[in-house]
Amino acid sequence: MTCVMRADNIGQSACQACLQTMGRNHYLCSIMYSKEEKKNNKLLFWSRLEDQMMHLKNPHGTKVNWFNYNTKINHLYFRMEADEKAVRLCIDLQFPDTGVREVFWEQFEEFKDLLNDRFKGKLIWLKEYEHDNGKTISRIYLERGEVNINNQKDWDKMHLFLKLNFVKLDQFWDEFSEVFLQLK
Repeated sequence: MTCVMRADNIGQSACQACLQTMGRNHYLCSIMYSKEEKKNNKLLFWSRLEDQMMHLKNPHGTKVNWFNYNTKINHLYFRMEADEKAVRLCIDLQFPDTGVREVFWEQFEEFKDLLNDRFKGKLIWLKEYEHDNGKTISRIYLERGEVNINNQKDWDKMHLFLKLNFVKLDQFWDEFSEVFLQLK
């Protein structure tokens, strides 16, 4: 049973009918947002996260551009994503040459136990992933579901998830990036 309603208040989590019949599980309720509301929510979400992350520094105490993280390797990206279903921190291997992508994938697999320990075994490893841009890439990611970028009540959870896990990823990269840099 799903209802469709118009969100008059940005951040509204469920209609009253869903709350009465289904309790607090507001993810069964599809709230309709205009394109403009969705755009504004995304801009505000990322802007607030950027304000919070600008104060975070790497293990050496220097500032980090978290939103355009420099891995120093072309086609290797650390990305943050958020949508109506989840928030994700991703390691994207977007090398155009599949052989090069395979070499980097195998190197990440050498660190699989270490990475899974750091991220409490919640990493999802996809050797082949169809990216939104239509290209096949490799992706390693961590996800927190049951959150919605359009629900401002979820933003604190989403921001905390991204901050805590990106710091862990940055620490890993600080320790082991040289191994990957030698593959270039």
